[in-house]
Amino acid sequence: MLGCWQQSSDAPSGEELVTTLEPVASSPAPLSYNDDIALVTEDLACVINSFEFQVHCGERSGAIVGVFGREGDGPGEFRTLAGVERGPDGALAVVDLRLDRLTFFSTDGTYESTVSMPGAFSPDGLWGTRVFGTDHFKNMDFSELSTESPEDMLRPAHMEIDLESGEVVWERSGITEAAEIECGPIILGRPDPRGGYVFRACQELLVFFEHRDDTTATVVPSPTYVEELPNQRDVDDYLEGLARLSGTMAQAAGGVAVARSAMEPYAAGYREDPKMWFLRGIPFDFDSEGRLWVATTRDRDLYSYLDVWVGTAYAGTVRIRDRLLGYDLFGATFAALVERAPGPDGIAERAIDWYDISGLRIGS
Repeated sequence: MLGCWQQSSDAPSGEELVTTLEPVASSPAPLSYNDDIALVTEDLACVINSFEFQVHCGERSGAIVGVFGREGDGPGEFRTLAGVERGPDGALAVVDLRLDRLTFFSTDGTYESTVSMPGAFSPDGLWGTRVFGTDHFKNMDFSELSTESPEDMLRPAHMEIDLESGEVVWERSGITEAAEIECGPIILGRPDPRGGYVFRACQELLVFFEHRDDTTATVVPSPTYVEELPNQRDVDDYLEGLARLSGTMAQAAGGVAVARSAMEPYAAGYREDPKMWFLRGIPFDFDSEGRLWVATTRDRDLYSYLDVWVGTAYAGTVRIRDRLLGYDLFGATFAALVERAPGPDGIAERAIDWYDISGLRIGS
């Protein structure tokens, strides 16, 4: 059941109205350091278990439909499980960045097909038989390494790939220059089913291209943005990421991972910097009414918040319970992959909360 409109006591603006949603169902999700989720139907979602190189697909009732995958290079095997997307005809698309491929399965784990992707290509979205994404290094000029930071050297190419042929059917560079953004390259975005593209930039900017080939963009600051320092769960997540990176590098070099205690100076600096406003990765998705949802990092302890836009206009904010990790929208269903409050053992269980948004009036 949908929550009613209410004035939020912790809203960053006295004018902001927040709609609180209550889940209609909840189902378990495996522990993982990957936060992606894909709704294949309105009652079935798939997530990643990164520790076991597996994909878990289950219904909102909690019933398990399929658990599949293992480490390896063959069909049905993965090296770097990076994401899941709803594919055509009820299929699930699984992204493996290390193997540069997109593999399609039925939700019970039956292998269907594989599409090769360009190296360094990361999908932004999948619509029908086309996948959109970004090649981060295609236009990188390594001759400038001594004069520019690695971030400033990035000149990503945004692409559309035909899933049947594997051919690149659209490509564009120069997004950052067209948007006239000076805080760094624009990389992460989401294709609009109507032909546009939306990107995140800087700390709190949204960059809208009404059509993906437009030479100019509409750049809008998020009106709900507030400067917020990391909470303890943010810090713990940051340290976990550092520990994982240290372990990976030590394994590759045959060395020893850095002790957790030695990471405290990094954590001290992290605590003092305002956190990025947008949820990491691609925080965007479009619902069946064409509204843009934008996941933010506001709170992400007791509650999480998503802003809703119509075109380039902010329309309102949705609040849900617990710490949002990732989400997907399909039809009248909003599925949120969340992390519950840590238990006495310090472990925070994961779950999928299911919401009915058929009556959501924001922007309608």
